[in-house]
Amino acid sequence: MRTIACITFVALALVASAGCDLMDPMRQTPHADAEVFGNLLEAGPDRARSERWIAKIHVGVPRALGRADDARPTPDVAGGITAVVLVTSDTVVVVNDRFASLEELSPGTEVVAIPVPGTTTMFGEKEIYLEAAQLMDFATYARWRLPKLNLPGEPSEVLEDENRINSSGVETGPVPVGDGRVLYFTARLRSPGVPGGEWVGARRTGLVSPVEGERSYERSFRSELGEDGWSTPQSVAIPGTEAAEHVKLTWVSADERRCYVTVSGAEGSPWVGISERPSPADPWGEISPMEITGEGDAFDAVAMATSPEKTVFATTRNGSGDLFLHDPSIGPAQQLQAEINTGGLEWGPRIGPADELYFVRGDRQLRLHAGRITEIRLPGPQRTVIIEAAPTADGQSLFFAVPRYRPVDLDFDIQVAPIAADGSLGPAVPVDEWRPE
Repeated sequence: MRTIACITFVALALVASAGCDLMDPMRQTPHADAEVFGNLLEAGPDRARSERWIAKIHVGVPRALGRADDARPTPDVAGGITAVVLVTSDTVVVVNDRFASLEELSPGTEVVAIPVPGTTTMFGEKEIYLEAAQLMDFATYARWRLPKLNLPGEPSEVLEDENRINSSGVETGPVPVGDGRVLYFTARLRSPGVPGGEWVGARRTGLVSPVEGERSYERSFRSELGEDGWSTPQSVAIPGTEAAEHVKLTWVSADERRCYVTVSGAEGSPWVGISERPSPADPWGEISPMEITGEGDAFDAVAMATSPEKTVFATTRNGSGDLFLHDPSIGPAQQLQAEINTGGLEWGPRIGPADELYFVRGDRQLRLHAGRITEIRLPGPQRTVIIEAAPTADGQSLFFAVPRYRPVDLDFDIQVAPIAADGSLGPAVPVDEWRPE
């Protein structure tokens, strides 16, 4: 009950803080950032700036928390504090554990606003102002962060079908081959929502429930799209990696005879190896470390499209996540330019057919093309989190991973969206439903 008590305390603190500034009740003062709980009163466009929205929340402890924590009953905040929440195109809005737009949140819904750090202020005694990094319905928040509440009406959907690509486990790292009709991806089971519970996801080859205190093994799989849909994903066996906790293919040649594999475990740094085979019908050969591995940790390696002897990869050898380029003709790997590598975490490089560089900074999917970095976004007024974007060889479609807010671990699924001529994306569909035109 510690988590429930802490959240209740936060809500009480927000209510109590309204009376602290007795000298000037209309004075605007900074306030400590905290998750704001309450009921949505109304939401709509900001009249001052059309690209922003305003949501108003009646601050209070959610009913489920009041019922669950008898020692801290829900306070009476009728006529009390209102939170005025700024929603921008960067705000992540979640409804029923899926990304949504602000208009999909109905007035009266219990919600949680998670502020952008440093944006919370009090204005007078009755209003809190903040910019929302995330705004979600409380039921989703509770399933994600407070699974022991067992809220009524929670989604019962549990997908464990081994014949599908997406499941209730974690499917990430899509690597489309050719026009995307062949797909390699990485999967693992998702942690139980409560101690002693069942691990969640499709029980594919190599994915077994780990012992208590450990994480699920991560393995790569291959599926091919035919007239009847995707084939049952098959485990990709790379000799020499059987004991590793994480085995992830990050690049596969067009003829499927060569691949790059990231290998890591409980001990030691991640490293990248190469596996080859005579033909796609043959088993993959023994893995051999790439040259970049000898210079420090390395992961997420991919070959350049027009110069496959060059490799882009991620590493933390400089103390933070950065992207490097290895060109064997000029010696040791070199850090990519400062516009790409910042003080944040850059990872997940993928290469497009014209050597466009797709990569992730934090949780934002970016693209470098013609010397310009742009954010890759799905259609919609608010932001959908997408990561590990990988384009098809014809540049027509983009595969990527999208999280769902499920208990304890995020449930990642793979989706696909069409790429327009200007690099923007059309509407996405789950990969199991995708069919190229």
